[in-house]
Amino acid sequence: MLLVGEIIKFVYSAYKITSDLGPGEKPVPKLRYLLKRSSKMAVLAGIYGAMNILSFVSLRNISAGMFTVFAQLKILTTATCSSVMLRRSYSMTKWRALISLMMGVLLFSEPIWNKADNSKNPEGGNVILGTAAVLIEVTLSGFASICFEKVIKTDPEQLGIWERNYQLAFGSIPIYIMFMLWEDGGVAGYFGGWSVVAGILALLGAAGGMLVALSI
Repeated sequence: MLLVGEIIKFVYSAYKITSDLGPGEKPVPKLRYLLKRSSKMAVLAGIYGAMNILSFVSLRNISAGMFTVFAQLKILTTATCSSVMLRRSYSMTKWRALISLMMGVLLFSEPIWNKADNSKNPEGGNVILGTAAVLIEVTLSGFASICFEKVIKTDPEQLGIWERNYQLAFGSIPIYIMFMLWEDGGVAGYFGGWSVVAGILALLGAAGGMLVALSI
């Protein structure tokens, strides 16, 4: 599903790049140039791949409720990385607003983490390992988001959102292919396990990544 989401982003970003070309510009040389200059995005693609692996490790060791609670720390880690990496200054009012936002998301997700079947950790799970995995994942999430923003806004090449998304998807695709090969396709096999819900989730994953980029 993650691989399909990246393929969707790759194809759509390529479409947007080629549709915005000026008169006389050829699409193939432009796309080749972007792929050759995608080293920065390849590093970010590796970070996003590591984040997904850490999410799986965490969910195998702690309950979905605990994971949901810890995941809301992304709001604070993103703000902290923004303050450190982009030298932004936040007043106490803004920090209180961020904490209020985090608490609001927790209250909204209360039906998930307050269910009786979510109160127990997975059988044989290691709580310390699961907690460490999700804390590292939320820290990497904040770092990756601000790093992407910094590249977009300060890089001398001044490439646009669609160009960077194209490079990021190109770097992510081989990572997820390696994950599939490592697990030999998983329980469902390489092309099994698909349903309408899985297809919708793949589309939402691709759309979510592009919406985050557009918000930047």
